[in-house]
Amino acid sequence: MPKAKTILINLLTVLALLVVAELISRVVLSRIYNRSFDSSIVLDNKYGTTAGLKPNVQTTVWGQPFSTDANGCRATQAPRAGKPKWLYIGDSVTEGVGVSDSATFANRCAERISDYNFANYSLIGYSATDYFNVLKQVVPADSTIELVTLFYCLNDVYGSAKTKDLPVMAKQSWIGKANGLLQDKSALYKLIKLYFYRNSNRYFTYDLQFYQPGNERFNQAMASLNSCDSLCKYYNVYFNVVVLPYQSQLRDKNFAPQSLIKDYCKAHTIEYSDASETLVKQADINKLYL
Repeated sequence: MPKAKTILINLLTVLALLVVAELISRVVLSRIYNRSFDSSIVLDNKYGTTAGLKPNVQTTVWGQPFSTDANGCRATQAPRAGKPKWLYIGDSVTEGVGVSDSATFANRCAERISDYNFANYSLIGYSATDYFNVLKQVVPADSTIELVTLFYCLNDVYGSAKTKDLPVMAKQSWIGKANGLLQDKSALYKLIKLYFYRNSNRYFTYDLQFYQPGNERFNQAMASLNSCDSLCKYYNVYFNVVVLPYQSQLRDKNFAPQSLIKDYCKAHTIEYSDASETLVKQADINKLYL
C-alpha cells in the first residue's frame, strides 16, 4: 500500500506540473505566437471567386493592430493628393500578418517614396490565381494606377487547388494524426516543437516538387502571372514580379525555383526581380523573418 500511494503521489505531481506547464505555455504562445485571425474582416467572392478584405476595418490580427482603408487594402501612408497609385499584391507576407500597419514593407516603402500612393491589396492565402482575379477587377476600374508589383512566394504555385487535391507533407499515419491533435490541443507541445523544430526548410522541400519543367501546378501559376502582365500592359500599367524566398533558401543557397521562374518571365517579357539576391547579403537572415 505505501508503494502504491507513492506511485499515486508521483503521478499526481507529474500531472500537476504538466497542467502548470500547459498554462504557462498558453500565456507564452499568446505573446510570441498569436495566430488568431478575425475572419469577419474577409468578404467572400469580393473579386469574382476570390475573397478580399472589408473596407475601413480596425481589428487585431496575429496579436497586432490591423486596419484597412476605404478600398479594403491594408492601411499604409495617408493618401497624397494628386499622386498616381502603386499597387502591391501578394499573400500573407505582403499583407503583413504578425506586424502592425506601420511595420509592413508596403507602408515602409510608402513612407520613403513620396511620388506615389501605395495600395496593398494582399491577403493571407492568396495564390497566383487570386492575383489575376483581383487585378482584372481593380486595374480597369482605377485610372490612377501606374505600377503594379506582385510579390510571389513559392507556395503561390498551389493556385486554386484545395488541400485535399495536393500531396500531403506528412502521411496520415497514426503518428501524423497524433502530431496534428497535439498541435491543436496542447500549447506545451506546440511550444516545444517551435523551439526545437524549424519548418521553413520542410515547406520549401515540399514546394520544390512543383518547380519542375512541365509541372501542371507550375504551368498554371506562371500562366496566371502572364495574364496579370498582359492585363497591365493592355491598360498601360507597369507590371513586375518580385519573388520572395524561404528563410531556408537564404541559408542553404538553393534557388532552383527562382531560376525556373526567371526563365519563364524572360521568355514572356515579364519584368522580374529576385529578392533573395539582396536578402542573402544581410548580416543576420534570421531577423528578416518572423
